[in-house]
Amino acid sequence: MRSERKPEPSKKKSKNVIQVQETELSYILKGERFRYEFGKITGAFQQLVYDNKIYTERPIAFNIWRAPTDNDRYLRAEWEAAGYDRSIIKVRDVSVEHSARKVEITCRLMITAVSVQRILDIDAKWFVDPEGEIGCRVVCRRDPQLPMLPRLGLRLFLPETLENVEYYGYGPYESYVDKHQASWLDTFYDNVERMHEDYIMPQENGSHWNCEYVKLTDRNGDGILAFASFPFSFNVSRYTQEELTCKAHNYELVKSGNTVFCLDYAQNGIGSNSCGQELLPQYRLDEEKMQFGFTIRFLSSENKQ
Repeated sequence: MRSERKPEPSKKKSKNVIQVQETELSYILKGERFRYEFGKITGAFQQLVYDNKIYTERPIAFNIWRAPTDNDRYLRAEWEAAGYDRSIIKVRDVSVEHSARKVEITCRLMITAVSVQRILDIDAKWFVDPEGEIGCRVVCRRDPQLPMLPRLGLRLFLPETLENVEYYGYGPYESYVDKHQASWLDTFYDNVERMHEDYIMPQENGSHWNCEYVKLTDRNGDGILAFASFPFSFNVSRYTQEELTCKAHNYELVKSGNTVFCLDYAQNGIGSNSCGQELLPQYRLDEEKMQFGFTIRFLSSENKQ
């Protein structure tokens, strides 16, 4: 279903203040309506509570893996040799600056894999304001000796009750940087279950390219709004990329119990390499330096924003 584009909801200003508590393993941020915990080991927020609702079932994580598509069959061996499917985060240092009106967390980390050289160096800044809005600004440097990345972005494990989806981007069908001619740019409304493309061989699916915002809400209207200053991709699914990677048939898939939300700076193109040429250079995610950022705002039915 599609409709005319809607403007972003306005954000109400607040006189609230933010309190910051430091523990050995985390920073705990408290405002009038929220409690956030930022992990010093994970290098990202590991718990987000807004209006007494827990929105993170697992820590937010930087994400570079996708379940290989049939057209990734030759790339897959290179990706797995580079450890993209088993990458881990190593935080080098993390610090916080805060006032009553703003918190800024600076984190230097790397994405690497055991017995493999580091994949990415990341400098990340996270911002939180008194209303609970979260922003991130990220600079990544990729080792050019390693193969092109499958994707780059953030992954959130949200409650499965966040099942209603609104977005402005290419839809209603799945769309990628090199696969979107069947879709068009508009505001779309959908459901997480319907957005899964049921390929017989499980693989990456359901992404939407060139988006300006995406909103995920439950039946009461509570949820999150994510947006960026640049066009981005996203997908939502009941299945993790690990589940889609390891299962050979669609009937074997087991749902995660979450709404798995991937906010991508970019994904590698789909191409046609299962039976055709290699992915064209303009569709490869092989930049040596990448910069991106997202903003996440919580939506509450108690106080419409």
